[in-house]
Amino acid sequence: MVDVVRWGVLGAARIAEKAVIPAIRRAGAGEVVAVSSASGRAQDYAERLGIERHYGSHEELLADPDVDAVYVPLPNTEHARWTIAAVEAGKHVLCEKPIVQGVAELDAVEGAARRAGVQVAEAFMYRYHPQLQRVREMLEAGEIGELVTVESSFHFVQARTEPLDIRLRRDLGGGAHNDIGCYPVDLLGWLTGAEPDDLGVVATVEEPGGAATRVSVAARYGAVTANLHCSFDAAFRAEARLIGSAGAIHLPDVFRADQRGGVARIVVERDGAAPAVVEVEGDQYGTEVARFAERVRTGTTDPDDAALSRRTAATLERITQLAYT
Repeated sequence: MVDVVRWGVLGAARIAEKAVIPAIRRAGAGEVVAVSSASGRAQDYAERLGIERHYGSHEELLADPDVDAVYVPLPNTEHARWTIAAVEAGKHVLCEKPIVQGVAELDAVEGAARRAGVQVAEAFMYRYHPQLQRVREMLEAGEIGELVTVESSFHFVQARTEPLDIRLRRDLGGGAHNDIGCYPVDLLGWLTGAEPDDLGVVATVEEPGGAATRVSVAARYGAVTANLHCSFDAAFRAEARLIGSAGAIHLPDVFRADQRGGVARIVVERDGAAPAVVEVEGDQYGTEVARFAERVRTGTTDPDDAALSRRTAATLERITQLAYT
């Protein structure tokens, strides 16, 4: 059994530097002992962040016997490949979302993890903010009646400078739906416990072979309908509105509560009454890495988390196919 989880990071990524490595240290979720970069940035990255070891290839890091778990923030098309390589090297893996580019890749990842006897999880940090549990309690208590429809969006402005950001490269799994649209998709999978029965997609692709920069989805999950929107062209917005037969719940911070110091607002709206605001505080990145480290230490799996990732992977695969048709 591992007492202190020793982490390696595959790729000198900004999200690791700004969010995940600080969260590991803040939450006491282990030690970050190594980083690798295929682009020659590992040494500078390690020195800047106080990481003991640096490697010029991911293979070298995976061969390090003093690394127990790895965080994978590589381009989307590299997630499954390096997750499988890591588990075959005996490492536990926390992989950035979306963990795969389709269900076939997810089958391969899960099969490799079972054979190796290691933990694999998808890094959807918003799942770990306690606002979700509070929302679940409100829905179960009937505070807005029957859930009828969900509106959710995630937008920000992505510059079109050269070289193109990986978010804008279709060959690397870019596209608004893969980068940020995956959050509303995941939220609907969490809310409904299902994949959509019906799905329609409209998308903007700026040039042949390019990534989708604006994507809208209309979906039906049983009796619940949903409209999901994402783009690289609108002012920042990352929210959801759950509309019921007796009111609505607005979640303006559902995905990025970390941008408000971890404090998420839950706004309950009912006809004829002033909106009631509930604030819920949490550390979504810290809780994410702490729970994964606990899984590594104890060998405990999370079937619900895995099932949600499967619903999201299947739905994103359908959206991608329709967006580029």
